[in-house]
Amino acid sequence: MITLGSVLFDPTNRKLIVNGTATDLTGTEARVLLIFAQSPNETIERSRLQKEIWEDEGVIVGRSLDMFISKLRKKLEPDPNIKIVVIRGKGYKLEVSS
Repeated sequence: MITLGSVLFDPTNRKLIVNGTATDLTGTEARVLLIFAQSPNETIERSRLQKEIWEDEGVIVGRSLDMFISKLRKKLEPDPNIKIVVIRGKGYKLEVSS
């Protein structure tokens, strides 16, 4: 279990526990969130996310990453101390404030 603010993230079972409520994540959502969770409050470059998530499949779809970030944002919404922000021209950052 990885603690992000008041949210618990279980990467093995692909679950997000927010305020005691478990939410299922897709395999890709869990992989994206795990990369962020391993480097909270650090900018992660778009290219690194795309490479780590999709390179094995040989297909990188430009807007796919944005779609998964958007879905994760909605699932993290109940905790106002966690947000995925865009770092213009670079990538994204999982901001976790205590």
